[in-house]
Amino acid sequence: MKGSYHVGCYDGPNRRSLSLRTDNYELACQRYAGGLKKLLQRIRDQQAKPQEKLSWLPDEVEQIKRDYEAAAEQIGWGFDPVEMAEQAAGRRSKQDPETGDLLDPAIKRLAEQIAGIEQVTWEDLRTNAEKIRKRKTGKPYTPGWHRNLTTLLKTVDFKPQGLTAERIARWLDEQEAKGMDSVTLKNRASALQGLIERAITSGYKRELAPNPFKQVDFGISKTKQEQRNYYCPTEEDYRKLFLEVLPEQPERIAVGLELMCWTGVRVSGLPYHSQSTEMGWLDVPDVPGTKGGGRVPVPTMLWNRGRDLKISVRALNKALKQVHPKLCNHGLRSGFKMLSRKAGIDSQLGEALLMHKLQGLESVYGGKIFPDDALEAGAKRVWAELEKVLIQGQ
Repeated sequence: MKGSYHVGCYDGPNRRSLSLRTDNYELACQRYAGGLKKLLQRIRDQQAKPQEKLSWLPDEVEQIKRDYEAAAEQIGWGFDPVEMAEQAAGRRSKQDPETGDLLDPAIKRLAEQIAGIEQVTWEDLRTNAEKIRKRKTGKPYTPGWHRNLTTLLKTVDFKPQGLTAERIARWLDEQEAKGMDSVTLKNRASALQGLIERAITSGYKRELAPNPFKQVDFGISKTKQEQRNYYCPTEEDYRKLFLEVLPEQPERIAVGLELMCWTGVRVSGLPYHSQSTEMGWLDVPDVPGTKGGGRVPVPTMLWNRGRDLKISVRALNKALKQVHPKLCNHGLRSGFKMLSRKAGIDSQLGEALLMHKLQGLESVYGGKIFPDDALEAGAKRVWAELEKVLIQGQ
């Protein structure tokens, strides 16, 4: 309605408005409170929606901005950033009939970037963090990292820019009220803190300093953290697994469980058992999902078993629950570490047998820290400890 009254407020740097659908002053005054309430609710609903993924990479945006500046200079009277954004997208965006806002979020965001209105999003920070990681390690983040971050961002209804400690504290309270435990909450807050910290220290967005997450205490006690540690099998658990549970399992499940017991390998490394060609060794390639891969010794009798089978990864946890309700795949890695300590082997060697990357040592000495004969000698001492445990039950 031409000349009608509107109610308005600011959403960060953006002014939002809602038509009161009247040009009568007295009627507009009567509708003001209800209109403002409706507008604020609309803003909250929009903020609660999952954030859009980047449609254009930073380099592409810079090129579009240069094209816009060249076009504006050629035309003389200027060029609408919205038109430029629509040209780049190859489509037009509808507008909200009441507020005039663009309804296509990707085009709206690009138009803001062209016009010089910077609105940093978590996806921007994700892209920057990935770039920094590739620069430092030569590798991108794993698909699992991206999945976890995407899940986290669905719970976040605020942007990095203008973020305050008070808003973070309120978000923590909101998530806790929804049933999220303090350990998960701490991990998620740490992930967001890390994204902002990389943006600051890399020089990408120094204006985000100081990091507001550093002003909020979301830490937990060591006791609380240990409650979430993976259950470590006891000697009785090992005996029950080998003497009662494994004999009842199909070979494709039994081989997978025994590989994890004797080598401590991650479940992601099991599919490479059939692909390893050197007898007595499990070679896990450095590909996404294997956390850098590695190479560990395998008892010869076990290495020859199940090489023509596809290990049933999903069924492993189900079998372990027959041993103890808290025991899971990763718990067998904890068990292997316990056995390595009982064997008295070097702690760094124990980490190498678990395919943990010894970055501190590798950066100093280069190459593999432990040769194959050292790995084999250490593994045999761990195997001897497991054999002692199993013999005691006979």
